Amino acid sequence: MRRIPENAVTETAVLHQVLDAGLVAHLAVVDGGQPFVIPVAYARRGDTVVFHGSTGSRLFRALDAGAPTCLTVTLLDGLVLAHSAFESSMNYRSAVVIGTARRLSGDDELDALRTITEHLLPGRWDDSRPPSTPRSWRRP
Repeated sequence: MRRIPENAVTETAVLHQVLDAGLVAHLAVVDGGQPFVIPVAYARRGDTVVFHGSTGSRLFRALDAGAPTCLTVTLLDGLVLAHSAFESSMNYRSAVVIGTARRLSGDDELDALRTITEHLLPGRWDDSRPPSTPRSWRRP
C-alpha cells in the first residue's frame, strides 16, 4: 500500500475477520489481454478461500487454465460527509487475496459448496435438499 501506508493491516487474523464478515467477493482475471471482474459467492476455509461459479464461464475457464487472479472483499463501515465534496470519503475494510485457483473435485468440491452455503446462510445446508450428485461427487 503506497498511499497512507499506516492504514494497512497485515495480520492474518484481521484478514480472516474481513473475509468472514463479507458475503460477496469480486474475482478478477485477464483473458485475451482484457481484464474481467465478476462478483462471486465465497467463503474462507482455513487459510484458503473457496468460491463458486460456472465452469463454463470465461472467468472460470481462464482460472482453470492457470491464469493468476485477484479476489477482493470490501466492507463499507460508513460514509464520511464533509462540507467539501472533495473531502468526503468512506470508511471501509478490505481484503485482497492474490494467487492462482484450482478446480476442486469429489468430496472436496462438495465440502466447498457446504462451506460457502454455511458462510452465506448459517444452518442452510442442513435445512435444504442435498445437491444433485455430479459424477465428480460419486464414489466408485
